[in-house]
Amino acid sequence: CGRGYLTFALHAYLSQKYDQVHSYGVEIRPGLVQEINGIARELGQPFDSLQFLQGSIEDFQFDEDKIIDVLIALHACDTATDDAISFGIQHGAKVIVTAPCCHKQVRRQLDGYLSKKNSCHPYQDLLRHNIYRERIAESVTDSLRALLLEIAGYNVKVFEFVGGEHTSKNVLIAATKRTTARSPTQQTELRGRLRTLAEMHGIRQQKLADLLAETLSIEENKNDDLSKKRQWTRSMPPMKESRIL
Repeated sequence: CGRGYLTFALHAYLSQKYDQVHSYGVEIRPGLVQEINGIARELGQPFDSLQFLQGSIEDFQFDEDKIIDVLIALHACDTATDDAISFGIQHGAKVIVTAPCCHKQVRRQLDGYLSKKNSCHPYQDLLRHNIYRERIAESVTDSLRALLLEIAGYNVKVFEFVGGEHTSKNVLIAATKRTTARSPTQQTELRGRLRTLAEMHGIRQQKLADLLAETLSIEENKNDDLSKKRQWTRSMPPMKESRIL
């Protein structure tokens, strides 16, 4: 959470709107955690229920009986955004808001994929320019995240939250938990779109997909289905011999 400017401001705002607001900020640098905890204690009410904890969101331990209402991650670098989203999903967050940053994992795979299939890719004239390749990597990564959130039971919007003249990292993924589950047909359609998008850009691995155990490869999914079918067939009891008289 860095110096916690957003955390302080949001906690103050929510404390004016609701009773018993408890906020937690996660920061990996111990010295900074000590400093901002000291600031929170000096400010007193309502910041006595604001606490900063040292560590990463990936390793953060949270009581399983506690439900998170809102999870916010501002410019969590590369796959740290995926760790934050996964943490929110696992703890039943009603609202997940992330502003992603540094889409390195997908960019590396996109580079390797295009070097092999550059001559036949439909985007070859677009993606031979590094500036567009970087933007495509960002767009694909956040689109995969949006689809994965929808599969996990959220309604999702992706939009610009601040003008480009202030920062280029101005995309916000906002997800709200649905009150009714999507139908099996809708879930199957979402997973098909997820795999098609990943296959088109040569994406075989993405951190949030791994954390949610979602397969990105169409071929791997077919093999998984075939393997499950074989296991089911082997588990069937042997047919007894019958005679028709």
